Amino acid sequence: MRSRPEKQRLHKLDPNVHWSRVLGYVQLEIYEEARIELSMIPDDENWAKQKRMMEVEIFQHQEDWNSMVEVAHGLRMEFPDEVQWWIADAYATRRKKSIQEAREILLEALVCHYEDGTIRYNLACYACKLGSMGECMDFLKEAAKRDERFKLMAMEDEDLESVRETLRQMGWGDAVV
Repeated sequence: MRSRPEKQRLHKLDPNVHWSRVLGYVQLEIYEEARIELSMIPDDENWAKQKRMMEVEIFQHQEDWNSMVEVAHGLRMEFPDEVQWWIADAYATRRKKSIQEAREILLEALVCHYEDGTIRYNLACYACKLGSMGECMDFLKEAAKRDERFKLMAMEDEDLESVRETLRQMGWGDAVV
């Protein structure tokens, strides 16, 4: 009688099953399990970008700035027309390296995404933290022209504490969105 080969057949699940599990684990804030499930999804063209997008989210929640910078920067280089990767790269760069380096990323982003309010809002925060109050106010006003919600965000953002009284005097605390 012949013995069976020692190899066991691995059961492969549909990538959508793994993706559902990833989403569930992220929602439950069980990030290590989410990353394990993410690794089970193939790196083919149908899943590669989606996996990297989720890695950015997981790394942000885990405050793994080194990994987040690496993945977000790669997405920014590959998809420069998608503003969220500029913002994600700057966000992680601020935490890993410096506000000044994050600022440089977003100033470059303005070239391709001139009308984006979120870039301007973040540049306002960086300017405020760097002590450039005039630049901060200019960027804040431009952000608010694009979306009134930035007025309310500015009233609660710790980065903008230094200009809070000026914003109140401008009536920003009374903004209705």
